[in-house]
Amino acid sequence: MKIKEIMSKKLITCAPDDNILFVSNLMNIWDVGFILIMEKNKLYGVVTDRDLVCDMANQLSQIKSYMTKKVITIDENKSPDEALKLMKKHKIKRLVVTNADKITGVLSLSDIFNTDIDSKTILETLKSIYEINRNENKFDTDVDDFPL
Repeated sequence: MKIKEIMSKKLITCAPDDNILFVSNLMNIWDVGFILIMEKNKLYGVVTDRDLVCDMANQLSQIKSYMTKKVITIDENKSPDEALKLMKKHKIKRLVVTNADKITGVLSLSDIFNTDIDSKTILETLKSIYEINRNENKFDTDVDDFPL
């Protein structure tokens, strides 16, 4: 099985100067959590629903202030196992799919759920992505230090 057989081919894009309100409306209308930031057929970055929720300060801010510029891509002829390795390594749930330096789709972890990939492998990837780093010893407080 190849990635091109399971990837999403519906690519939702916006321009770097679009504002957050516009981009969040796009996500809502198209029911996606991942948008490519493009200008003149060049990929500048990506933005996720999590980026917007965690960083949203001003709905009129340009999306380029919030996008991820280091975009992780994978060739459409690679296997889902190779995609899972990349997702695990970079702690991401989506990859931009390419063929000869052209964007052909987006592969999400949920696309891989519907394949015959071993569920243990998918679970290990999920655990890696959502690994919790506790703030151990960063704050020396007791519960009593926070009055109600």
